[in-house]
Amino acid sequence: RVLVRCLWTRSCKARRNLMSTASSLADPSLTVAIFSIATHQDADEAVAAAMRRLVRQEPGWLRCFLWHASGSADGCVQLVRSNLSWSAAGVGPCTDAEAAHRLRFGVARLAARRDGAGRPVIVLGFDALRRMLDAGHTLDEVASAHVWWLKDLLLREEGGTSHGVSLVQDLAGMTAADVSSFVMPSALLTQLNYARLLTAAFPCEYGALVILDAPAAFGMLWSVVRPVLPAALAERVSFCARDGAEEGGGAVAAGPDATLDVKAVAAAIEAAPRPSAAGPGRGGAVSDAAGPGAWSSWW
Repeated sequence: RVLVRCLWTRSCKARRNLMSTASSLADPSLTVAIFSIATHQDADEAVAAAMRRLVRQEPGWLRCFLWHASGSADGCVQLVRSNLSWSAAGVGPCTDAEAAHRLRFGVARLAARRDGAGRPVIVLGFDALRRMLDAGHTLDEVASAHVWWLKDLLLREEGGTSHGVSLVQDLAGMTAADVSSFVMPSALLTQLNYARLLTAAFPCEYGALVILDAPAAFGMLWSVVRPVLPAALAERVSFCARDGAEEGGGAVAAGPDATLDVKAVAAAIEAAPRPSAAGPGRGGAVSDAAGPGAWSSWW
């Protein structure tokens, strides 16, 4: 039985390697990237081994990095190395089993419509985040589950119109006490580390970034996080509010039946910038964008 199991495992690995080789032969830029990683000399042998493992086991994920690097093999190698260095430091996606357990809280979900450039729109709810934290999960566990979910989404989107997402962070229900807990040193370090990973070492292009119903105290947290974000990205963050709430983060007392200010959110989503460039083997066309008036049911 042990022999059969070993032979079966070896057969599966050989089949994956064969499929990866066939894919690379069909895409010259991918072939160059694979060769660059295979011959890459790195002072950190653990990271170098992880890079080679990614080539063998996750060719689809490698293509995402190559697309984000605009087809540059050198850029792809550096981006992969940076991403895996963060993972080696404990900042990265959780395992499949951990994700299945953590994501049942519904912290992240997809909106019914895409943004103006055809990207999927991810909605992150604070109430679900609070339930997850109250259940005993750490902020690091929440963040690693988010990264797993985003990676899975990008892999499922491969071959679509864009390798990116737009984000809506719904902070309804967040209190000043919640903000204070998020600016504690350990919580702040987790947020900053994952912000650096997702903006500098992750193969994802971000469209619109909308913060909905931020309380007045949120300004304290935003003043710390904003300098970590790339300037061009930080400038695209839009603050919106439900009807009756002050735009930019006034105190919010919205009930569960509060009406969403669809026009404000939809305008930000529709204004999401087009992808900077079409990646290797990808077309530049995007789906027709629905105007703000057509977003009454997107939420």
